[in-house]
Amino acid sequence: MRKIVVILVSLVLLSGCKDQESKPQITFLESGVMIANQGNFGWGEGTLTLYNPDDNTVQNDVFQNINDKSLGNVFQSITRINGLYYFVINNSGKIIVTDSAFLQIGQIDGLISPRYLYPITDTKAYVTDLYADAISVIDLNLNKVTKSIPVKGWSEKGVVKGDIFWFTVTGSNKIYGVDINTDNVIDSLDVGNSPESIVLDNSDRIWVICKGDKDMKAMLVRFDISDESAEFQIELENTPTGLVFDQFNNVLYFLNNGLWSMKPNETLPNLIYDGEGKTFYALEINPSNGDLYVSDIVDFVSNSSILRFDKNGDLINQFYAGIIAGDFFFQ
Repeated sequence: MRKIVVILVSLVLLSGCKDQESKPQITFLESGVMIANQGNFGWGEGTLTLYNPDDNTVQNDVFQNINDKSLGNVFQSITRINGLYYFVINNSGKIIVTDSAFLQIGQIDGLISPRYLYPITDTKAYVTDLYADAISVIDLNLNKVTKSIPVKGWSEKGVVKGDIFWFTVTGSNKIYGVDINTDNVIDSLDVGNSPESIVLDNSDRIWVICKGDKDMKAMLVRFDISDESAEFQIELENTPTGLVFDQFNNVLYFLNNGLWSMKPNETLPNLIYDGEGKTFYALEINPSNGDLYVSDIVDFVSNSSILRFDKNGDLINQFYAGIIAGDFFFQ
């Protein structure tokens, strides 16, 4: 009997050792790239990828390997506030809070279909939403929704200028302004149809890219907020998305069947990389060096191909992340 017990204990210990050995080791980076892979809507699981641009190494399934559980369905976006990471999980209606080592330490519930989280103060954030007809106000100390700001439709991306949070409402023809002191909508500006992304340039002017629809062409619009005038606008073909601004090189970039660039004082954008044969989905700029990261999500079920470009659109490197890579965050 004693021999049997010893053998069983040995087998348990051996099994535990094998489990520990098989678990991937995560290398934490001081200046890496985090990628939010959405996973398939409704049945897939979101995953976190880490990319080291210094040696081009890739680590997939980082959150699951650290926490022994999945993120949830549709990993929409990543934000960092006060050294903590906030992972917005769209279809699961939650925001996961982790420490700097991606270990979950909290969760924000009570959301409908969250999209992007924007820090307003050290203790308050706004969350845009696809279906809630509202922007949620988050108490970052309590990790709770404290109030809702009524919005008619799908709120998407935003910027803070002074005491106003300006955000796009996809499906409308307006951007709206919220007073961050009172959490009330106080202003709106007419833009093109279906505004999608919004940025501030180095002159504190607001740029909005609008996807358009069957009746109205897509547009790129620039506003002088001081007098609320649209001082520049151009029509665009197809369905542009993902407007971003490189403040160091003073260049706008967006996706539209390829990668386009335009300086704020120019009147027409330039195609710097043709996306023929690719399904470009997300675009972001590394603020430390101006490198551009674009996801090609291929067929929506395969692992995404990530293309890394320099500021001129020359390809630096290509690697693979998870399914439907939809957001980038630079540590």
